[in-house]
Amino acid sequence: MFTFDFITMAATRINNGMAIFKPLYWLFGKAMEGLLIVFNDQYFLALVVFTIITRMVLFPLNLRQQKTMAKTTRLQPKIQKIQKKYANSKDPRDRQKMNEEMQALYQREGHNPMNMGCGPMAFQMVFLMGIIGIIYYPIQYIIGITDFDAHSVEIAKAINYEGAYFQIEILQNFDKYKDILAEQFPKMFTAEKIEAIANYKSHLYIGSLDMTRIPHWKDGIIVIIPILSFLTALASSIVSTLIQRKQNPATAAGQQSQQMMIMMLMMPLFSFYIAFKVSAAVGFYWIISNLVAVVQQLITAKFFPPKKNVAREMIENTIQRRAREESIKKIKG
Repeated sequence: MFTFDFITMAATRINNGMAIFKPLYWLFGKAMEGLLIVFNDQYFLALVVFTIITRMVLFPLNLRQQKTMAKTTRLQPKIQKIQKKYANSKDPRDRQKMNEEMQALYQREGHNPMNMGCGPMAFQMVFLMGIIGIIYYPIQYIIGITDFDAHSVEIAKAINYEGAYFQIEILQNFDKYKDILAEQFPKMFTAEKIEAIANYKSHLYIGSLDMTRIPHWKDGIIVIIPILSFLTALASSIVSTLIQRKQNPATAAGQQSQQMMIMMLMMPLFSFYIAFKVSAAVGFYWIISNLVAVVQQLITAKFFPPKKNVAREMIENTIQRRAREESIKKIKG
């Protein structure tokens, strides 16, 4: 799967991430550094707050998506009328005419149905890459050892690195590596930085769970992270699907219903699978993000309900159409 390879590449490369995302790692790292100061180094509390903030940033995109869905719902009778007109025709030319009429309808109504689905998801994936950056490369982007990247090959040789996640392995075995790092790279690993890394590591636990570890079925209670990641993602998908069905009842039947069921299960299963491939801290982020998404969806449904969205869209469309007609009259006059 492309997305999975994309994420694991960013997490496992010895040069501390993909170059295209390094500005994002730096930005997220500075944000987490500030939150850690505010919350007295309580890493997971800072991560929760960080997740809520990123979700708030995405909130306008979700509202725009709701508005686009409302416009699509309002146009459904006209769309179905065009489709019914050519339903029994097998002539390819009629199919072309149907597409042209649909495009003319969208153009006349100022509607682009392609705006409906991918924006928020794409931004969520970008934010996920940023989160991976601060989880997997904290020595560079949170602790602030900026020369780490330039000397990563030498550091790897010094500690005889053979693991899957470079900086995470240093954190996991820091008591073993700290004297080597301080001796061979004294300008980077000063006494102050050594203390900062040790303090940072001490806060990467939830109870007895080391959240730098990659969950495995044989590792006991830590498998709760992938399970909760799946369940919360499923809850988010179910809430989203119910809202869409309420807004557009036509999706509750036939092929559209099957497509929605597939989409509803796809992301939770993806979350479950990937949570066994990356550290538990990534899964923790996913859990919090899903819970915040559920709350956000419920708030949106309450204060921006589908019927109000459709009514608001009809009013806005009427105002815009009258404005266009007045402009045309002035031009002709």
